[in-house]
This record gives sequence, structure tokens and C-alpha cells, in this order.
Amino acid sequence: MAVVGKPEVPSGAHRRLVDALHEVYLRAGAPGVRVLAQRGGVSRDTAHRVLASAALPTWPALEAVVTALDGDIGRFRTLWAEARRPEGTPAAEPVAEPVAGAVSPVRLVVVEDHPLYREAIVQAMRAAGHTIVGTSSSGEEAVSLALDTRPDVVLMDHGMRGMTGIDAAARIRSADPAIRVLIVTAWATAELTVEALRAGVQGVLSKDADAAEILRAIATVTRGEVAVPAEFAAVPSIVAERRAAGSQQFSPQELRVLQAVADGLTDEEISDRLALSLRTVRHYLERIRDKTGERRRAGLVRLAVERGLVTPRPGAGGSVGAGG
Repeated sequence: MAVVGKPEVPSGAHRRLVDALHEVYLRAGAPGVRVLAQRGGVSRDTAHRVLASAALPTWPALEAVVTALDGDIGRFRTLWAEARRPEGTPAAEPVAEPVAGAVSPVRLVVVEDHPLYREAIVQAMRAAGHTIVGTSSSGEEAVSLALDTRPDVVLMDHGMRGMTGIDAAARIRSADPAIRVLIVTAWATAELTVEALRAGVQGVLSKDADAAEILRAIATVTRGEVAVPAEFAAVPSIVAERRAAGSQQFSPQELRVLQAVADGLTDEEISDRLALSLRTVRHYLERIRDKTGERRRAGLVRLAVERGLVTPRPGAGGSVGAGG
């Protein structure tokens, strides 16, 4: 099968993106577009356009191909944002001193309808080493911005005119569950905390929180955990439910492996179907077992079907193939 050729693009951020994508493509064994399509989430046309076209792809198309290649989504989000930024535009404003308690850098969208507070948050987060990929002053705009830039975390004001922060968060999370949302509000009540968590957000912050508290909350939700004000941590059962669910989120590739298990495939057959090494397949299976606490293959299938994570295949039966 012929290797998809790397397109020629001018030097700069776009070239770095193309080089990184071709490197991941080759590391994955240079699969054909048909194989990528079989992995799910990407059509043959999209795969060929992303890999072979000199035009900058849209983020959803690039994300689908990178996911199919088992690449680092966070790395490619950053490369894509750099390539998309107009030439001559600085990546970030210079900052003087780092904020105490800084955490590993993440990509943030800041949504706040008060200009001074919004700018203060932006500066504090940049000082901590985070990248601000966009700001917004309304819920409606925040939804479009988040789905365009695909940040790691959205700091979302709740009390805005028009669409509330919780409503905007629900729309964002419905469209892309990988985006974490932290609601920031002047009225951090137990009732609002429950409403926010049920809408799918990862945490609630008071506007009285200082920079260090915000940074800790960002670190918490980035780990897939729930961040709520200490006085509400034990109030609703939904907090415990969300904490349990957060530890069991699955990546797209993990879901593909789960589906293959549900189809009754052995580890070797999964390796062939997904064009992954046998070692990689078993690595994904071990991660899935860690997240579910279920060690038996048949038990994994039962859990996945009960939770709607996979589609049972006719004839797959209760096959529990080789490989544990």
C-alpha cells in the first residue's frame, strides 16, 4: 500500500504541524486511508485531505485523523492553533512574574462579561504558564469559541445576559465531552453546584477565589476529577457520582478497543482491525480494566453494553477471546 505523501507547505508553524502529523502517520505504520476509515471517526476523503493537502485542515478533521493515528491530541491542538494564528501575531503577551502554585500548562478559554475581571483572570493564567486560546463575554459566543478552539478547560462565568454559563457549558460538553468546564460565579450555592454538575461541568468556583485556588481547580479538573467549594463537597450525591464517572472516561481509541472486544475479537484480531501493535492493544485493555475495575473480558463487555459504550454485534455472543 502506497504511503500518503507529505504536502509541501511554506516554512513556519504550518510546516511544523505537517511535519509532526507525517511523523505520527509513519509511526503508526503509514496506514492507507481505507484503514484509517475502518478505525472510525474519519472518512477516506477527510483522511486524505488532512494528510496530503497543503491547505490547513479544520480542527475537527485534524482531530479525527490524529485520534485514528493514536497521536497526542493536546500537542496537535497547540500546533494547529499556532498554524492558524495570523503571521506576526504574538503567541501570548509577556508576563512579569509567575503566580505561586502554577501547574502544568493547559489551553484555556476565559468567559466573563466583566472586562476588568476577565483581563485579570487572563493575566493571572498567563503568568502561571497557561495558554489563553480565546476570551468571550457571552454564553452564545463561548459555545462557538470553545468548539472552534477545543481548549482543555473553559473558565465560564455563570451570571451573563442571555445564555447562562451552565447552559453554555451543557452545550459545549454535549458537543465535545473532552472539554472541561469550570463555572465561576458570585453566588456559589449548594443548589447551583448541583445544577452545574448535572449539566456536565467539572467544577464550581466562587469569584472570591484567588489565583492559587483557580490554579488548583484547573489542575483538579484536568486530572478528570471534580472541583467544588469545600463547604459543598459533601452536599449532593451527584458530586460522588461525578467523581466516580470522571475516573472512568474513555478515549476514542479505548472505545474502539472495547467495541472490538464486544465483537468477540481476540487481542491479535483487534491488532489487525485497528492496525495497532499487539503490545498497544494490551496496553489499552489494561487501561480499560483499571478504569472499570473489571478484569474479566466478559465482564468488560457486559459493563460496556449496560453503559451504552458499545453496540452489541449479532453473533458476537459471549466470546471472550484470547489475551485475558
